[in-house]
Amino acid sequence: MLLSFVDGFLGKFDEWYFHYYCFTNRHSPAMFHGGWGDNATLTAVTSQWRTASFPQQIEIDWEGDWVASHGGVQVRRGSFPTPKHQQYLPLASARAYLHFVRPTLKKQQPVVVLMPTSSEVGVAKRMPLACMLASEGIASLLLESPFMGRRKSAEQHGTTLTYFSDFLLLAAASIEEGRVALGWLGSRGFDQLCCAGISQGGYLATVAGLRSPAPSHVVALLPPHSGVPVLIDGLLGRLCDWDMLQKTSGSNTPVHEQMIELFESTSLELLTPPPAPWRVTIIGARKDRYVPANSYSRMQEVWKNRATVQWLPGGHVSSIAERRHIVRAITQTFAGN
Repeated sequence: MLLSFVDGFLGKFDEWYFHYYCFTNRHSPAMFHGGWGDNATLTAVTSQWRTASFPQQIEIDWEGDWVASHGGVQVRRGSFPTPKHQQYLPLASARAYLHFVRPTLKKQQPVVVLMPTSSEVGVAKRMPLACMLASEGIASLLLESPFMGRRKSAEQHGTTLTYFSDFLLLAAASIEEGRVALGWLGSRGFDQLCCAGISQGGYLATVAGLRSPAPSHVVALLPPHSGVPVLIDGLLGRLCDWDMLQKTSGSNTPVHEQMIELFESTSLELLTPPPAPWRVTIIGARKDRYVPANSYSRMQEVWKNRATVQWLPGGHVSSIAERRHIVRAITQTFAGN
């Protein structure tokens, strides 16, 4: 909590980290350096929001049995074909990979599907969170992100997305993978489920959890309600190649306005609030420079008593650094608090 309180007074950590990130990645291409991308992909993604069809059932191909790992947990790795948009994804992203992490005690525990955050390679950054949850008797299923790590195409430069359409496609494919993972858990008798994530992962978790075929709580730390606060209002917008985006958008309409229109069609505000007793817990930060605080507030305005917003005093970076916020929210959710 100390880091958040200090950041609450200074309000500078987000800006400092952003400049550090720009310096360490100064030789990388700009975000969306390839331009607008594929309109057919964008049409498929926005159509997914309008229809929200029931997700297909999956079978997981396991790489082996449970293996003891550090942190007093057992880990089992597996994969399954990504259930939607395969024709638009790079071939390397055609399979979804997962790590199932559980406490060594082998009873049927509550399970959290932990969604990946932006530019995250693999699951290493979420493993400490999974171990903390395991110490509370909660298992985790960690999905890997399309376009990242072993799911990255050979043409892509590191974790920098080439096209704007990749940004929305990554989210759409991740959401469907989260939905089918929750459905698989429900079909295996797990009846205490939650979908959780941080930042972009919180956005993905909210959509996957609210559209899950198995009843699921949602816990989201610093989730934007759409891409508008991230790329239009927030710091990350400074990383985009706006000139290339405009040139390749196929329209004289300012590309910012074209983006806003698409983001409005994939906003969390369009989702149906969860039925009782399932709930959404959103944890926001008052000094956030990546996701402005009003993005969190408007979710409670839409969902009213079906959503709880908890506030941290710091910014985006300091709040992410303290994992206990999301661990506490998840444990309280399962405890019915």
